[in-house]
Amino acid sequence: MRALTTQNIRLVSGLILLAFAATHFLNHAVGLFSLEAMDEVQEWRLAVTRSWPGMIVLAAALLGHAGLAFTNTIQRGSWRLPPWQLTQLITGFLIPLLLLPHIIETHVAHALFGVQDSYLYALGLMWPNAAWIQTALLLLVWIHGCVGLHYWLKYDEWYRLVQPLLIVLAVAVPMAALMGFVVSGRAVSALLADPAMAERMHQVTHWPSELDIKWLGLFQTSAQIAVAALLVAGATIIVFRHIAMLAAPKVAIAFTGGATVQAAVGPTLLEIISSNNLPDPSDCGGRARCGLCRVGVEQGADTLPPPDPAERAALARLGAADNVRLACQIRPVSALTVTRLVGGDAGGREPAAHLDAQGERRAVCLVHIRISAIATIVGDRLPSDVVFMMNEILGAIGAAVEGHAGRIDRFLGDGVLAVFGEQHGPDQGCREALQAIGAMDVAMDRVNEKIAAEIGRPVELAIGADIGEIVIGRLQMGRMVQVTVLGLLTERPARMAELAETKGWQLAISGDVARRAGSLDLDGAARETLADAEQGGDVDIIGVRRARDIAVDAGATPVAPA
Repeated sequence: MRALTTQNIRLVSGLILLAFAATHFLNHAVGLFSLEAMDEVQEWRLAVTRSWPGMIVLAAALLGHAGLAFTNTIQRGSWRLPPWQLTQLITGFLIPLLLLPHIIETHVAHALFGVQDSYLYALGLMWPNAAWIQTALLLLVWIHGCVGLHYWLKYDEWYRLVQPLLIVLAVAVPMAALMGFVVSGRAVSALLADPAMAERMHQVTHWPSELDIKWLGLFQTSAQIAVAALLVAGATIIVFRHIAMLAAPKVAIAFTGGATVQAAVGPTLLEIISSNNLPDPSDCGGRARCGLCRVGVEQGADTLPPPDPAERAALARLGAADNVRLACQIRPVSALTVTRLVGGDAGGREPAAHLDAQGERRAVCLVHIRISAIATIVGDRLPSDVVFMMNEILGAIGAAVEGHAGRIDRFLGDGVLAVFGEQHGPDQGCREALQAIGAMDVAMDRVNEKIAAEIGRPVELAIGADIGEIVIGRLQMGRMVQVTVLGLLTERPARMAELAETKGWQLAISGDVARRAGSLDLDGAARETLADAEQGGDVDIIGVRRARDIAVDAGATPVAPA
């Protein structure tokens, strides 16, 4: 049985609230058919949500979710947040300001003053003057819930399979709800234009009296003031807490092969990493889901409490060693020495999020980029000069790869191996690879403006690109964990890059890459055959002198083999 933790409580309460919101919004969507149908569906909903068990569950979920989120926020040790967490935070604090007045004018009005808060009453109250408020509330609730759901499920294999369907539903539900709201709102507004009908509606719904309306308005204002005061109190606590941490004694956190930072007691190790501008590969918001923040604790492990159930489950899933902990779950109270087990580069995040130790076979485009002037660059220069030049070159290559949906798989001493097609499939991957290679060619012009005079010649790239089925998996080599491609096919692009360098080309691509990429203008390109006994035959090679000259049609369809 899963242990009861604050994280599990937040998760379960959030799912309950999202289920309530989804059924409520679908009830709105019924307004596309008729107002009567909306009320009939609402009767079935209220039979559950207005029952004592339903009200207790909903109230507990609302208070529990909001309370734990508020507590988690004021205890946060770093405010360097990714966009999705910032979205969660902003929507989470805006929702109560709009939700509480809505609850008061419907549920509280029903409980205290006997109002029949049907859709007829609610729409008559809101349309058209307050329609924008309800529209904003609907969108805030839905965005908040969908973002949270996505970052909870994104590490599960089944979720990747059904994600396209869920995206359609995530867009369709609020659209249908808003359309139903508009259609029914206009229908009620037309009815109320008749004074006799308006009087009849007031009688049927037990419309609140002027005194009742004043009391409801007072309740709404009081609720908004209370929420605002709570937010101000939370902000004050956060400010004073951070001032206290600045003045508090510090503990030393040493990273093997890297920096040693001084940190106050209280924040998690992940928050310490983030607040010190160190690479942060985590992707689940500190929920012990992705496992990308794991570290090996070399010294000081005995000062840490044992893993809680969530951390224990994540480490067991990863097959982690006994000294491995999740940085998002540990709060250092004394000096620690840790080893980062997963790098902070963005290029490796997406595959690592879903691949396990078993790996998978996939057709991808592999691109080997060889730096022809590597010997000249290294030469007798100072190490700092060598590092500067290589960073300039590799920065240009990496930006081109990542800018076209590729991933740097490994550094090879005199170049890199890049992978394309993991995100968009092999055909689009071939097109993206050729676009990235063209972008590299152009980017190297700017690099050579900085370093060509220093080394006495321009830096040239020799590139080989091939496509085939390989194994992609997460390998653990000692303390290092990396997602990488495996198989003999990974050697062929390197041989093609050598051929390109020998022939004076910039790029050598296989015939399969050219066909997969679609219609390419290669009339002036050279043709060669590369013997490949290990893969069972010769490979047709197309040599291109300047990669920037290849025009790639992003919407092209693959060319059928002749």
